[in-house]
Amino acid sequence: MNSGWQYSPTSVARTSGVNCLVSGLVGVVTVFGASTQAEPVLAMLAVLWCGIGVYMIAAAPALSRRLYLSMHLSGLTSIALFCTAADGEVAALCGIFLQLLLVTPAFIVLPNRIAWRTTVLNASYIAYLGLAVGNLHPVLVINAELTLIAIAISAAWVQSVASTSEIDDLTQLANRRRLTRELDARPGTVTSGKIDAIAVVDIDHFKAINDDFGHAAGDHALEIVSAALRRCLPPEYLLSRSGGDEFTVLCTSGTIAELSDAVDRVRAELPPDLTISVGVAGRQGTEAARTTLGRADRALYESKNLGRNRTTVHE
Repeated sequence: MNSGWQYSPTSVARTSGVNCLVSGLVGVVTVFGASTQAEPVLAMLAVLWCGIGVYMIAAAPALSRRLYLSMHLSGLTSIALFCTAADGEVAALCGIFLQLLLVTPAFIVLPNRIAWRTTVLNASYIAYLGLAVGNLHPVLVINAELTLIAIAISAAWVQSVASTSEIDDLTQLANRRRLTRELDARPGTVTSGKIDAIAVVDIDHFKAINDDFGHAAGDHALEIVSAALRRCLPPEYLLSRSGGDEFTVLCTSGTIAELSDAVDRVRAELPPDLTISVGVAGRQGTEAARTTLGRADRALYESKNLGRNRTTVHE
């Protein structure tokens, strides 16, 4: 079911960047204090990891969740590697602390099922660092594992509450709060954070549906339109119920023609007695996402003025 993006690519990239930077700093601090033949190689790796982290925080390139997961796991492995090079209880305890610290970001930017898998890996690293690297007392390792579980449960609960607050109860699409956050997170001036096109969808004569047949019929109309949007639009689009009978579609990968064709398929899917008017606008140059949205709104009103049940593209 397509209810829209669950996470902002910008926040995913920056969180991953913090992960890389922390891993690199661990390497810088621990490797230079370790007497090992591998010190030059590990030092270069640590500096490189810091550089990647700074770049990802500053530039915030869009990352897929899969790429974020790879970076997260690489960061965990790097921390374990650096702490192994440093050897001793202090290094092991620092590594364990960082494993605990990196659990929360996983739940912020990843689906729960994947975040729980990374938590299992964190737990494995904690056991390795505590027993193999630092030779710590098993009670300390067990306490660290219990702390990890407590942090993971708390982070999962917070993530669940935050996600629920941005979902429309009736249609199960993103709500206006989520739409606003996405528009602010993707201002359009950075290539990786752009929105290629926006469509605004409005149910024709929705007030008459409510007045003549009751609010239950209006709710049913909203459910029919939202279901058609999910079926006909690609899963990478953000679908939101932005107002009473208004829906907004954000497209980050695709052309204005593709978005226009997709919403036309939605109109064709609807029953004859339920129609929609649509306004579509493509991003021009480096304009802000809200500017593109304003042009899509104007195209919607043009569709209504031309007789409704049509799609108008703002050139």
